[in-house]
Amino acid sequence: MRRIRIALALASLAALGLVALLAWRVDQGRAAERAVQHQAVAERAFEEMERALSEFLAREEARPFDDYAYSSPATGARSPLASGLEPFVVGAFQVDPEGKLTTPLEPADAAVARVRSAASGLWAAGAREEKDELAPPAQAAAQAPGTTRALAGPGVKSDQRVLPEAPAPAREREIGAYDALESLNRAVDDRAVRKQKVAQLAPSVVYGKELADAAKTESRDEERQNELRALGYASASGRTASSRADRGKLRVAFDPMIGVAAGDALVLYRTVLVGERGYRQGLVLDRAALGAWLYERVIGATGLGGVAEVRFDAAPSSDPTTGGYVFAHRFAEPFDAISAELWLAPLPGVGSLGALYAFAGVLLALGAAGLFAVYRTAAVVMHYAERRSNFAAAVTHELKTPLTAIRMYAEMLRDGLVPSESKRQEYYATITGESERLSRLVDNVLEFSKLEGGRRELSIAVGMIGPVLEDAAEKLAPHAASLGFALAVRVASDLPAVRFDRDALLQVLFNLVDNAMKYAKSSDRRTVELEARREGDAVLVAVRDFGPGVARAHLERVFEPFYRGESELTRTTKGTGIGLALVKELSERMGAAVSGANADGGGFRVRLAFPVARA
Repeated sequence: MRRIRIALALASLAALGLVALLAWRVDQGRAAERAVQHQAVAERAFEEMERALSEFLAREEARPFDDYAYSSPATGARSPLASGLEPFVVGAFQVDPEGKLTTPLEPADAAVARVRSAASGLWAAGAREEKDELAPPAQAAAQAPGTTRALAGPGVKSDQRVLPEAPAPAREREIGAYDALESLNRAVDDRAVRKQKVAQLAPSVVYGKELADAAKTESRDEERQNELRALGYASASGRTASSRADRGKLRVAFDPMIGVAAGDALVLYRTVLVGERGYRQGLVLDRAALGAWLYERVIGATGLGGVAEVRFDAAPSSDPTTGGYVFAHRFAEPFDAISAELWLAPLPGVGSLGALYAFAGVLLALGAAGLFAVYRTAAVVMHYAERRSNFAAAVTHELKTPLTAIRMYAEMLRDGLVPSESKRQEYYATITGESERLSRLVDNVLEFSKLEGGRRELSIAVGMIGPVLEDAAEKLAPHAASLGFALAVRVASDLPAVRFDRDALLQVLFNLVDNAMKYAKSSDRRTVELEARREGDAVLVAVRDFGPGVARAHLERVFEPFYRGESELTRTTKGTGIGLALVKELSERMGAAVSGANADGGGFRVRLAFPVARA
């Protein structure tokens, strides 16, 4: 049994380790899943900000060339850039080819100085044509424009990069949930479109100098066309006709907007070619106001204010113990000088571990119950096997003792070694008594074997139970007297009839009396009582001795097969352990309830309650 306990303990530890490993792996997977889900929320938030900036930029890049003047050269009306702008737009400006800076704002406007300072600072050392020559902020240089990366959070890998600046080339592959989210990135397409150069025609009457330059160019082109026609190149006439059709109009070409950081402002400007002359037009944006506008437009409008915080132009967070998820984003061109950091609290219902813990608890409970059931089964089997082994040893001992006595006395009688007739009669009585004991033992074993195999059939009939007790006492009296016991029989006179099998009841009474004498042999009061009386709707049959009784620890198990309260190696009483088990089985087959308890005044009493037979 000790080996079974050790094996089950090791199995329990192994199962616990496997469950712990499984829970840890699932927890890691759930943490990664939660990180991806929160990352998707952060990406969508930044994507909405990108879309808002794209919409704003699309409106500004579609703005006509004339809007950047103080008033329209054609109509004289005030420029729409003079008022009604977005709350984060400080003002607009225009720099002509001669380097003169003008703004649509009123001269007395407080924003004029800020616009002039931010715009003139771009070309303090000369206008630079290429955007790549403008150094981005140090914290933005480590991250590509238009991307989001995770900084901190459970299950987050800080080197992740998502939201690519341009869509990946189309290829045949399986689309997952993350790819589906990424495919919704509408601002990516907007950024790709905004990089295209746009050209349009403007009325020539508005721009005198530009028209003069264009006229000179057209005159030179016409002289060249005349020379070509004189040489016989008639195909050139089509181009001349086209040029004449566009007379009175100028070709205006717009480059995409470029963004440059200027202190606490962001300057967006574009290069415009009007004829042969180049202008720079742009807007000065307040970066703090732009961040507040984006926060209100996306976070505030979607109700995420309670679980999300955004910091613009902040240094990347280096503290991973924030209790939430942190994502850094660098906005796409021309807003790439601006970066943002989003802190996202753990969202309720996203990757909850409650189900995991419940599953692990149920699994552990089931495993513990299973191991306990295996242990109990093994313990019962082992104990039952041990009791059967003890039973075999006890039967062997019980058979050997009477057989030895019978053989010894029989050999003495055969060899004439009996000194007197009285001794001869004593030996005959001993042989007879041991033979009866041997017969009862064999009958018990055979009876129990039949009961276990379901082969014992009872002949139950209705009758009076008192005469059976008296008959049993009469047959057992000589044996009891040889052991120094007296049998006391008390049968009530008003007993009703009950249902029972006479032979089975006799065997039950024999076993109870024999058991009583066996365990009360050291008692001073060597009497065994047999009683039959009515108790309610039952006839009660009781057998009581005046011995030491049964220990409390053994009371509930004395009717189990092969059970003995004493160790087989140290026991002092004879028996096989099937006497009381046979009593219980036969009594229950006859419909009687069996119980055993220590009696008041000492001794042990077994009670059989037979229901009264109904007519």
